Amino acid sequence: MFRQWNCNKDMNHFSMRRLFGLALMGALALRGPVADAALTIQFDYTYDDGGFFSGANVGRRDLLAAAANVFTSRITDSLSAITPDADNTWTPSIFDPRNTSNTLTFSGPAIAADTVLVFVGASNLGASTLGLGGPGGYGASGITQSWFDTLQGRGQAGALLATPTDYGPWGGTLAFNSTSSWYFDPNPATVESFTGLNDFFSVAVHELGHLLGLGTADSWKALEVNPAVSGTSFTGTHSAALQGGNVPLSADNGHWAEGAMSTIAGTLTAQEAAMDPTLTVGTRKYFTDLDYAGLQDVGWQLSAIPEAATLAWAAALGTLGMMLRLRARRH
Repeated sequence: MFRQWNCNKDMNHFSMRRLFGLALMGALALRGPVADAALTIQFDYTYDDGGFFSGANVGRRDLLAAAANVFTSRITDSLSAITPDADNTWTPSIFDPRNTSNTLTFSGPAIAADTVLVFVGASNLGASTLGLGGPGGYGASGITQSWFDTLQGRGQAGALLATPTDYGPWGGTLAFNSTSSWYFDPNPATVESFTGLNDFFSVAVHELGHLLGLGTADSWKALEVNPAVSGTSFTGTHSAALQGGNVPLSADNGHWAEGAMSTIAGTLTAQEAAMDPTLTVGTRKYFTDLDYAGLQDVGWQLSAIPEAATLAWAAALGTLGMMLRLRARRH
């Protein structure tokens, strides 16, 4: 049973073709926010017309917030506020989560400092697509260069360079398949059996990773050995140091290569990276050290994992174990 994720800034595509079984036995303590964390991910459900996150399904917002915490608990960058006025205005553009072939533009709102605005919704994306996610675009007019610089880089000077070394998005869009068979886990810190279902937490984390620049930011593309070649490699300092050399990329250059392995952040437990191209139905992926290293290479500053949290993860995994099983691949 296969599903395909479809990820968007430039509508990156990847297929879930590898079958592998992953069982995390027992409780894993999710890290909470740390003192110096700065980023806020603000979700906007204006375009959730079908009620995927509303009414009887409003509890799903808590799981999306848990996915956001994977990033907000570690990212410490200070993003400049976007404050339009009579002389400086902007027009965001996003794909419509209700119909992803359409583009929406609207009068640009104010966005608070250290905040990324994410529009969320759902629609029928087809049998092979679980989700779409990526940063938004914009148009702007104004009388001050600082206004344009803020929109482009949110105060991250490296994002303004001809070859960007940093990233400061205003936000973007997430769309989830309203017809997929989802598993909405009330406690994503534990993994229990959910055979035949697609893990919403894993997909949300993956798509947020794309929105925050993994595979989509100009600073990511600047680190590809040859962006014109499909399946090139990634030269980011943190990622390469972790893997012992340049990191191979998938055919679309927007993900780690199929089967890329790392360790669940804060542990010594091996797992296929969250940002590689595949996820098996009925399994979950947590963000790994390689995934976080990619964020650093894109330009995000990360806090260290608190020692107490690391010990909690290690104790849970060491006591209860993890079983990883590889099966045949189908095409």
